[in-house]
Amino acid sequence: MGRVVDVKITPEGVLIPHPLLEAWGDIQEVEVEQRADALVVKPKADLGQLHDRIVNEMKAIGLIEELPWEPPVGVSAEVRASLAEKLSHGRPLSELIIEDREEHA
Repeated sequence: MGRVVDVKITPEGVLIPHPLLEAWGDIQEVEVEQRADALVVKPKADLGQLHDRIVNEMKAIGLIEELPWEPPVGVSAEVRASLAEKLSHGRPLSELIIEDREEHA
């Protein structure tokens, strides 16, 4: 397992000798995991790295697949406004749905 370390308990919490944490590099936060037989102190996970690891693991077991096509190209505000104008003619969709439901009731 690991080695036993002398720590000091104070009103602020448990003090861990700084040289033990220097081996982890430039970390700002740690996580404490409570296990049945010990408390485990470890560097706090970087969310970006954690996200990448999870995605890679999901790809490895087939839960995520790469799409064989490119995502759609963004549309300019002018084109969207033009399409909105063209598609806004006629009756509102809500009226069509209510009418359809009345026919089937």
